[in-house]
Amino acid sequence: MATRVVLAFDVGTSGVKATLVDARAGIIGSAGRGYGLSTPAPGWVDQDGLAIRAAMARASRELLRDRPVSVEAVSVTAQMFSLQPVDAALEPVGPMLSWLDQRAAGVAADLARRVPPEEQARRLGSRVTAKDIVARALWLRAEAPDRYARTAWLLDCKEAVVAWLCGVAVIDPSGASAWRLTDATGEAWQQGSCTLAGIDRALLPPIAPATTIAGGLTAVAARALGVPAGTPVLVGAGDVPASQLGAGAVGPGRAHLSLGTAAYLGIDADPGVRDPAGNLGTLAHAVPGRTIVWLEIATGGGALAWVGRVLAPAGARGMPPARLERLASSVAGETDDLLFAPWLSGERVPLFDDSARGAFVGLGLQHGPGHLARAVMEGVAFQIRWALAYGIDFGTIPTGIRVVGGGGVGSVWLGIIADTLDRELEVVASPQDAAALGAAAIAFVGLGWWDGLQRVDDLVRVERVVRPDPARTEARDRLYPLFQRLHPALAAASADPPVEAVA
Repeated sequence: MATRVVLAFDVGTSGVKATLVDARAGIIGSAGRGYGLSTPAPGWVDQDGLAIRAAMARASRELLRDRPVSVEAVSVTAQMFSLQPVDAALEPVGPMLSWLDQRAAGVAADLARRVPPEEQARRLGSRVTAKDIVARALWLRAEAPDRYARTAWLLDCKEAVVAWLCGVAVIDPSGASAWRLTDATGEAWQQGSCTLAGIDRALLPPIAPATTIAGGLTAVAARALGVPAGTPVLVGAGDVPASQLGAGAVGPGRAHLSLGTAAYLGIDADPGVRDPAGNLGTLAHAVPGRTIVWLEIATGGGALAWVGRVLAPAGARGMPPARLERLASSVAGETDDLLFAPWLSGERVPLFDDSARGAFVGLGLQHGPGHLARAVMEGVAFQIRWALAYGIDFGTIPTGIRVVGGGGVGSVWLGIIADTLDRELEVVASPQDAAALGAAAIAFVGLGWWDGLQRVDDLVRVERVVRPDPARTEARDRLYPLFQRLHPALAAASADPPVEAVA
């Protein structure tokens, strides 16, 4: 008898993973396919929505080949804060503006002059930067009017994928809350907020709970994936709430640390929590009645991938993570005089500075590849600590931190992060599958197999615990204030100083 499963897609920055999950949250199998980023101009980062579809199709067909399973539903999670305009037929109108894209910096600055940041925080719940989806939509209208005129819906990545799968434009409350144009629950667009930001409300899709069935798989999508037409497609949720679920971090104070291209912390919090500094809004949770304090570090694993490309032999596309970890391990204790500022694509928390850039500080003749690799890992760890401190100022004290994402597979970087935070890190089993597991949990509730998303807590297993070393934590504590001083020092030396940068 065929095993009843959910086909869950995790659409990331560098590739997609298709995963089959049974009703006990068991991973039956997974397959992945990669795709690239396009950088047509400095600060511009595009992705091809059609290439994402093709990668999903190849991964799905490989995964389903010769497997005795019955796919009962399709559920999607994806990178958030990207912008994919689509036409009335739900086809892409040009490339997707990636969450890494910074072309909207000028638009965000213009908005700040029209609506001061303190008013943005009061009326939108957050300060709008170039990394926000609202700024990307405003850029599209101002700088690509032909594309904007052909746009019927302004969608994020996950919404664009769901629209292709079932022919319906719809968004979940968490995805809607990322626009900063909804009520506190993320369940309704607010016309006043749209008018303030300059966004056409008619271009924003209807909002429905993540566990809602959006529609049935279209014939075209069904042929592409190798799944029967009419198979239910869930509204789904973006990678932040999906990873929160897949980490088994549901409940007040439960937190997860995602180590992907970006690194971010998500802390389950009570509704109504606010940033006392007025910079950062929260995200609605996939669990009704909860919210997530979301603390992004723009280039986490992306910084490690960058240094891997820099250090790779000529002709190689990069350095395998295991090799990078061996390099970093070989110089443990030798980088006290070398700091790395990990702001390769601006930074959100707590700098809120689109123009921030990275740097090595303290380079000497004694430093080699291992020192550079370790300094990058340490720099990102410092930034995670800084972001966590910012989140604690919300009044959200983490009761534990679960680790998910590809960065959770290794050991050296996790040890550095644990030492820097002086906190234990709980690494879940198959950390790279956590977001897909969260997407599958959403489908289980939507299909009626589970009575609530909280059940995922009982099924997620912690594989290992990484504990801080007191001596190394003490050494990290001495360097942390020096790291914090890098941003104002580098900003002062920049030819393009940040607009209202937070020091």
